[in-house]
This record gives sequence, structure tokens and C-alpha cells, in this order.
Amino acid sequence: MRWKLRQFNKELVNELSKKLKIPYLTSQLLVTRGFNDPEKAWKFINPIKEDLRSPFLLKDMSKAVEILIMARQKGLPVLVYGDYDVDGITGTATLVSFLSKHGWEVDYYIPNRLDEGYGIQPSIVQSFYEKGFKVLLSVDCGITSFEAVELTKKLGMYAIITDHHSTKDVLPVADAVIDPKRADDNYPFKDFAGVGVAYKLITALAKSLDIPEEDVDTLLDLVALGTIADMVELVDENRYIVKEGLKKLNNTNRIGLIQLIKKLNLNYITSQDIGYRIAPKLNAAGRLYSAEDAFKLIMTENMSSAEQLAEILLGYNFTRQEIETKIYEEAVAQIESTDMKDAPVLVVYKEGWHAGVIGIVATKLVQRYNKPALVISLENGIGRGSGRSIEGINILEILKNFSHHFEEFGGHPMAIGFSILENNIKPFIKELKDKLEEQLLKVTSSLTVDAILTVDEINEEVLEALRYLEPYGHGNPEPIFLIRNSTVDRIRFFGNNGTNVRLTLRGKHKLIEGIGFGLKKQYHEIPAIQALLTSLDVAANIRENGVGPVLNVIDFKVSAASEEEYKDKYFIYSFTNNWRNQNSEDFDYYHSNEILQRFEKVKKYTSFSKPFVLQTDPLTRNAFLIYLMEKSRTLIINPTNVDALHIYESLSRHCPKDLSFVNSINTNYKKHVITNAIMILENVVNISDFDTVVLNEIQILPAISSEIFSRLISRTGKNVIITSIYNFETNIPLYSEDRKINFGLEDRRNTKKSIEYDSNAVAYVFSNYHYVDKFYEKLMKASHNPKDMVFYSPILEPFQKKAISTLVRKKRIKKLVCSTNTDGLPSMLQDGVEIKLYDFPLTVKELIDAVAGSSYSILQLFYNKEDVNQRLNHLQKIFPSNEKLKTLFENITTIPSNEEIQQLSVKYNIPEKVLRSVLKNLITEKTNTIEYAPEKILRLKEREIELPYFEKYTMMLLNANIKDIYKMIEERYLYDVYLQI
Repeated sequence: MRWKLRQFNKELVNELSKKLKIPYLTSQLLVTRGFNDPEKAWKFINPIKEDLRSPFLLKDMSKAVEILIMARQKGLPVLVYGDYDVDGITGTATLVSFLSKHGWEVDYYIPNRLDEGYGIQPSIVQSFYEKGFKVLLSVDCGITSFEAVELTKKLGMYAIITDHHSTKDVLPVADAVIDPKRADDNYPFKDFAGVGVAYKLITALAKSLDIPEEDVDTLLDLVALGTIADMVELVDENRYIVKEGLKKLNNTNRIGLIQLIKKLNLNYITSQDIGYRIAPKLNAAGRLYSAEDAFKLIMTENMSSAEQLAEILLGYNFTRQEIETKIYEEAVAQIESTDMKDAPVLVVYKEGWHAGVIGIVATKLVQRYNKPALVISLENGIGRGSGRSIEGINILEILKNFSHHFEEFGGHPMAIGFSILENNIKPFIKELKDKLEEQLLKVTSSLTVDAILTVDEINEEVLEALRYLEPYGHGNPEPIFLIRNSTVDRIRFFGNNGTNVRLTLRGKHKLIEGIGFGLKKQYHEIPAIQALLTSLDVAANIRENGVGPVLNVIDFKVSAASEEEYKDKYFIYSFTNNWRNQNSEDFDYYHSNEILQRFEKVKKYTSFSKPFVLQTDPLTRNAFLIYLMEKSRTLIINPTNVDALHIYESLSRHCPKDLSFVNSINTNYKKHVITNAIMILENVVNISDFDTVVLNEIQILPAISSEIFSRLISRTGKNVIITSIYNFETNIPLYSEDRKINFGLEDRRNTKKSIEYDSNAVAYVFSNYHYVDKFYEKLMKASHNPKDMVFYSPILEPFQKKAISTLVRKKRIKKLVCSTNTDGLPSMLQDGVEIKLYDFPLTVKELIDAVAGSSYSILQLFYNKEDVNQRLNHLQKIFPSNEKLKTLFENITTIPSNEEIQQLSVKYNIPEKVLRSVLKNLITEKTNTIEYAPEKILRLKEREIELPYFEKYTMMLLNANIKDIYKMIEERYLYDVYLQI
């Protein structure tokens, strides 16, 4: 997360501070919130009742008051229809309390979230009508309840809708519709909660009936409670409502709330206490069962009932947390076990998930993955879904383009709700992945800091300055302070996932404690809380706990002695914390010049007459190939896919532009191409598209297929450059630019693969890069001290490759999990690094590459016979035989569907990509049918050289004498090869 410090005009702050006689910090916070005018600033920090506008300015307020007064006069019963969240519950309680006290016959109904859902249900209207009710009065709902309102008209009932949600193009046909968000309502303030609109209604009634204002004000505790809980903007009229309401809540005589507050050990209640402590307990009832218990707690006048209901709500909340945690863990497992984590929008679903908590789970997934998340609960073929987004991404607008998948759909930019048929979920997910580009949904996560303080500066004066701006909430957020370069006295992580932190920071003269929740930072993920860390930079709110100031920790980073050291530590910390969600903009300062330094040695060869052979070490060869790409469009032809992959992955560490790897599966190419001989002979790659042609390790091709070698040389001609890391005899002009590789070799073949190491640095190396990130994540969980460990593999983004390459060479990283073919990266860690090769390579070149770096390294061979067989089986799987393919296509004449291809892939144990490439070769263009012809299949032609190469040149690594393997790496001499063109 990127931190940004708010800028402000110091002269303006000083002027405001003097005129209003307020602390400088208060003035600074007002200015940065846009209050430059002293009069407006004073009004903001001192809201008064006179700031409230006449309720009759709201559209239809006069109509509603007229109907309700008539109902009181005629004794017509009124049904208050509420909602199941805190806003709806307090709104219902506000109306019921006022109306029942002042002469109305009134009853209420709060729907069940799970059984009835949101809005007014016609069946409930019908049942209350049959009981004699003549007036329907809604609170926090009804603006889209068209069917229910139409029913009231048929039944001859009066309907008054009070709501605060956005309206549709038309309004319900009610007698009065009070909603500040009506398009035709000119009321200056639009952001009341549902209970706020109810408050305006009872204010209007009181004015019309000469009821004392005090009778209305006694309900401000409920109005404040619902307003804060619904996270509306705490500005304008809401500031007075909440400020006065909090005063009344702290002196409330509602015994149910008093019991709940006692059980939560709250002394002085703030808006934060309501948002994070009280409201979740009241909401838990409606989420799990019925909101009735929360309503009764607010309304009860019986002490025994109050104590019992408070306990029940705490029990609901505990149960809600357990259910929520279980669903969250299952959702994370679902994401991590599939390719969903790479999707632009996360979508998880399961039968039986509790619909009442899926919104909270979606919020937690957004916090973890920093991308929009949809969570769907399935029941009887229907999915009820809830979605949350991140700042900067309007999930409502995005999903409108996919609304044809939904049965119901609605919400706002940050949160949506929907229903969907179970059969539509997979097509919906597929369309999301196909049509949404992830880069369009990437948003740089940032935190804006209001001011910088030291530990010693946080005192009672700061608390006093902050009190001026209370109450804090949505629209008036708590100020965020940066406590920079603070020594950590104590730190502890806790919670189910270790994502909560409790810490103590030490200043020169005092200590301050802090606590943070859901930080996504676990003890083992912080690289420097152990040996490297001397201090932290902490972003936090400053609150008071009855004794003095405390920190509500929002984020923290490792402090460093220099900006460079800080950036390096921060990359490692960020990578270990969540490498998938690192943002390139945060680390655009890593520009590796390592390869440029090697150019001096090789650029002379670009002027040499062709053909010629350059025999050299891997690092020099790679520099030469990238230098060629800098100068001209370059084609690098290899005998096999294995050799092509070795070159491609090695060069990719330096992220050359427009580089493509071409084989039978990937046939499209860019400016520069690395490919195998078959792709040239089959005209998949056109030699005439390139300025420079390089034959890499071509000397081994005659030993596998002299016919392919002859055809290739005939095709390329003699205007070529030949590169090799091996020494061999040739009749072509030969140049050598070799650098001695400094390494030791240990034979651990057929022994237990140990993660223990004796050196200060270690690299765990895999030939199959698909193992790398999985092994890394397991190692992170098992390790007690992974502060300087990252992984490297082809799946990383270019900026991550550059950063890791730089940090390895700077010796910032001591432990590395990586793939082979990294241009010597493991052996650059430091002298004496232990390089543990855990699986069997595809070529000896992978061993040479691993130790080719600048430091002395010890290569430990841990592979065994089972690894060799797995590798061979894998090659046979991705290069299937003619017999296997012939059997597969024996009865296939038409192009199979995607689903059929997936089924064939599983049945015949052939990767789907391979199967699709074979299908592409077999399709007859004129008839668009399938006709099996092995001579058309590029994959079979690749197989003819891939398997013999592996069996002849690589499998010997299992049983070869360790001295012979050492010689292969050190001398790199091919005694039985003579290259002639």
C-alpha cells in the first residue's frame, strides 16, 4: 500500500487557528478537509439544532403528516414496516416509540432476512389489513416495493413510504413518498439514513401537533445509533444528529442498551464504538435469525429481559463470527485451489453457505486480495449473492454488463446484491474472465496521511485537538497519523489467521500502545521484525481509552537507515506478504543494469563475418543474444523445445521487449523469436522476417537426426551465428569468450530431500517451475525466520523479476526458491551458497545455469529415480505418441466442443493445450472436419527429437559418476561432436 501525505497551506491554517481560537492541528485537519472559510469551519465543529432545516422542505412531508394526523383522529391502526439492519431496527423503534406515546394505535413488522428478504412483502400487508390496519408506514425500505404498495391501494389502505435508498425511474403509487434521493426533491441534504428520514417525519408531526421538541430529542440516541451504523456521511445535518445523539446515548435510560454496553465494557461511547462494537451485535440477530431480538432489546423496559436479550445478541454475534470464519476459510481454499485467484473479479459459491454473512465474507476477501469479490450461497438451485468492491472500481457499473445472468440485481458502486440460477454461475464466471481485462480493474491501494507525529508528541493536547472534529465516521473519517521511525518495544500477532497485531512503540520519553485488525501481516511475513528491524513507520488513528491516547493501527512498514534500504526491505516485505497483489507502480525504481554491464564483452562479435561459432559460458552467451536483440530483429533456433525453453527462461529474467517462445502450442510471434528446428522446417516461423539468425546448441542435432540437421542448414544458409556453452570441434571460425564457473558438487541423489542448510545462503531449485511457488508458500509457513526469502519463477511479473535480480546481487536476499534457467541467479546469492536441486532437470544446461553466477556455490543433487520417471512420464504426456493420438481420433470426424475437448483431455491424459494444438493441425480447412494424418501433427515431429534428446543427454545424470557430472559442468566439452557446415 502506498502512503501519501496531505499537503496544506500553512498560512491558511495559522489564520484559521487564530480566528477560531482552536489548536493548530484542528485547523490543519479542517483545511485539508476543505473548510477554508472560518464561518463554515466553525459551523462544522459546532453543529447546533438551528442547522436543521424544516422537515416540510422534503417532498410529500405535508401529505404524510396530514394522513398520520387523520389516522390518529380517526383511530386508524398504523403498521410500521421496517428493515432487519440497525438502521431499519432503530428507525422502526423511533417511529413506534413516538407514535405510540402520542396517541396513535401502532404495531410494527420487521422482515426475516433469510425467509423474506429486503423490502415490503405483499403477503404481510395482506395479513395486517385483515387484522384491521389502515395505514402502512415504511422506514428504511419501500422505495422499490411496487407490488406491495399497489396492493395497499387495492385494499383501500393509506401508504406512506419513508426511505433513503436510490429510486428507480418511477416511484411506488403511495399516498406519500418521503425520500431525499427522489429526483424531484429539492431538499439540500440527501444523505440521511433511514432512521434520519424517520426523525424528520416525527419532527414534522411534533411541529404540527405542538408536541414539545424534548419529546423528539429523547429519540436522538436511536437516530444516532442507526445513522452511524448505516455508514452515511456524517456531515451537514447528520453531524448535529449524531453529536447530540451520542450525548443522549451516553446517558440513555434504555435498559436494554445499558446492559449491552455494560457487557461490552464500554465507558464513554464514541461513533467508533457504535460502528465496530455495538452495531455488529445488533446486526447479528438479523443476519442469522430474526431482527426481533435486537428490536426488543432497544424497546424493553424489563431488567430481566434486558439482561437476557443482551446475552442472546452476544451469542448471535459469536455464532455469526464462527459461521463467517468457516465460510471465509472455505472461500479462500476455493480461490487458492483454482485459477480464480488470477481472475479480475473473484467469484466463490457453495451449497449451504449462510446468506446472512456472505456480505461480510466478501468484504474480507476484498481486503485479502485487493480486488472485487462476489460470494454466492446456493440453495435448491438458486444462488443468493453479495458483492463488495475496492475504492476506484464501480462494481455496480461493471456487473450491469453481465446482468443477463442474474434473476435480481442491485446495489451501489461499492456493494451489490443479486440472485442467480445455479446453472448460470459457471457461464457467468467464464464471461467475466473472457470479457474483463484485469489491468482495467487494478487500482493502486493508497493511504492518505493527515500529519506526522512522533511517539512523544502524542499527548492530551492532540486528543483535545481531535475532539473538535468529532463525531467521526463516513464522510468525516478519523485523521490518520504517521508515527515515523519508532522503536518497537513489543509486538504480537493474534487471531485465527494471525492478521491482528498488538504493539508498543517506544519514544525517547514515553511508550504508546496500539492495536490493529485485519492487517494481512503475520509474524513470519514481516522480514524485519526479527534481525533486520530496528523500527517501524506506523499509520494509525489516535484514540483515547480512558487512561490516555492509544493507536488504532491501520498499516505499518519497516523503517530503514536509508531510502534505498527502506525500498529494498519494503519490496521483500510486500512480496512475502502477498506477492500476487504487488503493484508495479510501487516498485518502478528497479531497473537492472546487470545485463548492460556484460555488453562490453560481447558487442564486438556483431561485426564478425558469418558463419562463426561463439563458445562461452551461459551468462556471456545470454548477454550476446540480448545485445543482438537490441540491434536487430533476432531469430534463435534450437534443436529442441528443451533448449529453446532454457534460452527463453534465462533471457526472460532481463525482460527483453517483444520476446516470444514459439512451438507447436504457441505459434504466434512478435519481434524476436526463440524456437525449435521443427518450427522452421514446417514454415511456422518465416526466416525472412528476421535480420539475424542464431543457431543455438545446433551441434547436438546431427546426433539425434542428421536428416533434420541437413534440412535446417539448407533452410538457414550460412549467414548465421552459432552459440554454445559447450566446447567442440568444428570447421567453422570459432571464438571463445569463456569465464570460469566456480562451484562444488555434492551427491545427495536418492537421499531424503532436506530443507536444512549449513551456509548463510540457500537456494531451493526446481526444474519444473510449477513447483516453485507452491514449495515457497509451504516453506514460508514452516519457517521461523523467513525474513529474507523470496521465490523466482517465470510466473512473476517483469517488475518482480527485476527487483529480485537486483536484491539478490545486493545480497539483501539470503534464501531463494527458484526455477532453473534463471541466468545464474541462485549462485549470485553469496559465496558458499547451497543450491539444492530437488527435481530432475530436462537438460544438463540447467545444472550449468544454476552455478553460472558470480559467487562460489555448492550444487547439491537431490533427485532420485522416481524424479527421473516422473520427468520422463511428463514428457511422454506433453508429447503423446502417434498410437495414443490415433486411438483418440479414431472415431472423431467433426470438431469437438470445448466440453468434449476437456473430457478427452482427462480420458487420454493429454494436456488440453496440447490437444488443441493437435486438433488445429488436423482440421481440413475446406470441409472444416477432422481427418487423422500424423504427418500433419507438429507435436509428433517435436516428439521425434524431444524424447531421444532427453534419453541420450539427460537421463545419464541419474547414474553418472559424480566426478563425471562435475566434469560436464566444469569443462563442458563434447568429445564426440564435430560441427561441419
